[in-house]
Amino acid sequence: MSGFTIQVNDTIITADGTTNALKVYNCLVNIIRATKANTALGTSESEVTLHTNLQCTIKWKRGRERILFNKTTHDLDAIMRCRKVDITVNDRVVYQGKTYEIVDLYDYNNLGRLLVIALRKLE
Repeated sequence: MSGFTIQVNDTIITADGTTNALKVYNCLVNIIRATKANTALGTSESEVTLHTNLQCTIKWKRGRERILFNKTTHDLDAIMRCRKVDITVNDRVVYQGKTYEIVDLYDYNNLGRLLVIALRKLE
């Protein structure tokens, strides 16, 4: 089988019949977990990086702006797919310096290999 080339924006992926599926994951993200701890002065929040440079692919679904309770909000929803790692809905995704909250996540086909994660941009 001869090879083929896929170009997504500035990323060029060269594949053949034996290419590993992870090569198609052309984005690198960081997964952080925000933990809250009660201190004597009040509640403080600290962030712990769980996974650095996690390979994934992101498909942007839609962007929308709306006025909610006299406040303009902007949501940029996306679907992220990555290999199965220890992630919960309380974690956050950092991609290109922007932080996204995890709205929903599920194991695709319940095989324990692929996570599908719904993201929403934090302001």
